[in-house]
Amino acid sequence: MKAILLPVIFLTGICACFISCTKEEIVEQVVVAPSEATLVLDARVGNEDFSLNRDFTIGGITYNFEKLRYWISNIVLVNENGTEYAVPDSYFLMEEVGNLDLTGTISDRNIVYPANKREEVVLAKIPEGNYNTLRFSVGVDQKHNDNLSLQPGELSISNGMSNISWMWHTSYIFSSIGGKAGANAKKFVAETGLNDNYKTVTVALSSPLKAEAGASPRVIVNLDVAKVLEGIDPVTNPTIGAGQPEAMKTIADNFSQKAFGFASVQ
Repeated sequence: MKAILLPVIFLTGICACFISCTKEEIVEQVVVAPSEATLVLDARVGNEDFSLNRDFTIGGITYNFEKLRYWISNIVLVNENGTEYAVPDSYFLMEEVGNLDLTGTISDRNIVYPANKREEVVLAKIPEGNYNTLRFSVGVDQKHNDNLSLQPGELSISNGMSNISWMWHTSYIFSSIGGKAGANAKKFVAETGLNDNYKTVTVALSSPLKAEAGASPRVIVNLDVAKVLEGIDPVTNPTIGAGQPEAMKTIADNFSQKAFGFASVQ
C-alpha cells in the first residue's frame, strides 16, 4: 500500500506545481503594459502659427522673432480619481531658434548651436487610465537650478540656456524670447530665471487622455506668445533679465497664468 501511495503523492505534487506555474504565467500575460503619449506645445501668436523671421503685431507693436526657448519640467498627469503620475526625469527644452553663436558663453571656443524647432515630447510608461489634468512647470526647480552638476533629463548648459551673471553661481535661463520690435526694428531679448520665477502650469483636459496598451495619443496644448509678452514693452525696455525683476516676474506669471491653453487630444 505504501508503494502505491508514494507515486500518487509525487504525481499530485507535480500536478499542483504545474497548475500553480500555469496560473502565474497567465497572470503575467494579462498585466497591461504602460502606455505612452506625445505632449505637443504648439506655439502661436493669437490665432496664427508662431514662426521666426516674420512680422507679428502684438499690442500695437510689430515683432519679428529670432528665438523662442523655454524649459518645461516635472510633468504630472492626474487621472479621474485624483491619482497622480509624475513623469520621471521630465526636463525638456522646447524651442524654435535659428543658429545661435554661443562663443564665450560656455567656453572660449567658437560654438554655434544649430537651428532647431522642437514642440513635442514623448511621455513614457504612463499607467493605464483616463487623465483629465496636466501639470508642469516652466523653468528648472531649485534643487537643479542651484546645482548644475545634477542633470536629469535634458538638463545641460551646453545649449546656452544658462547665465553666470544672474547669481554668484551659474543658474539656468528658464525662458528666452528675442528678436526685433517696433517701427525701428530694435533688438530685444526677454529672459526669465531665478528660483522665485519657477512657475507651475495646470491645464484641464476637457477631452481626457486615455492611456492604454497599444495607444499613442497626442495631447495638444497651445502656447500663445502674445500672452507671454502681455504687459511688456520691448521698445522702451529692450533687455529683460535679473536686473529688471518686475518685468521678469510679469513674464513668468504670464507663462503660468495666461499663455497655455488646452487644444485637443488626438
